Amino acid sequence: MIERPRRLLVPILAAAALAIALPAVAFATQVILLSGSTAAFPLLELLTDKYSALQHHKVKFIVAQGGSTVGINDVAAGKVNIGDASAAPTSTTPGGLDFYPIAKYFVCVVTNKSNPISNLTTSQVESIFEGKVTNWSQVSGSTLTTPIDVESRTSVAGVLTTFASTLLGGAKSTVVTSHATQWASEGLMQNAVANDPNAVGFLSDYYALDDKKIGAVAYNGIGCNVANTVNETYPGWAFFYEVTRGSATGTAEGRFINWIQTSKPAKKIIEKQWIPLTLPKTVGG
Repeated sequence: MIERPRRLLVPILAAAALAIALPAVAFATQVILLSGSTAAFPLLELLTDKYSALQHHKVKFIVAQGGSTVGINDVAAGKVNIGDASAAPTSTTPGGLDFYPIAKYFVCVVTNKSNPISNLTTSQVESIFEGKVTNWSQVSGSTLTTPIDVESRTSVAGVLTTFASTLLGGAKSTVVTSHATQWASEGLMQNAVANDPNAVGFLSDYYALDDKKIGAVAYNGIGCNVANTVNETYPGWAFFYEVTRGSATGTAEGRFINWIQTSKPAKKIIEKQWIPLTLPKTVGG
């Protein structure tokens, strides 16, 4: 038997080590951090799960909540890769950020099902949420004679901004009465309205239409629903945005955002409860 020269063992062992190491490199996982809007959270959970699966889990996501302002400030400070926002940038938004729309949503005024209100005018919505009308006996359509419990969101919520700017007289700032109970998330407000016959609040479509204990109120005779948001007869709508520090083009974040904006799987997910974009592709893959 001929003995193989020992000097060949080194390259053979090195090649074996490289072969073992290559799969680890090939299947390395990239983690993308997101934070922000509680209204957008259910949608982002679905989208990130689907995208990660399509990428064979080589891209993973950690999605935190906290409110749109939190997400915007987090991405501006470099704490996360993407901020989730449910309102457009304002004059107080930190500079150097790019906002990419990913879907449309809408906000409904909601009451407990035991106090069904079929319709409210702009004037009535303003009077209730500004605290000028404080008893249900003053509201047409209500059979209650009890005090109105106004539910609202904390100031970091993009849904509050959308509600105030679209259903509280257009250009007004956040003017919900100081006597309102402020909730840190959509889910907490949903629970409050569902369990209080005297409550009135406002919720994004996912939460407003998902609970049989809650009723969505028409606004100036226009139903708060998907069809009226698609044709834009209902005014209380806005975009969900993905926010990055600088352009997302050519980055892992950009590829994810582009997938949301343009792919059929993402559109199918968005159509479950929200409204897909009709915009052209805006982020480079």
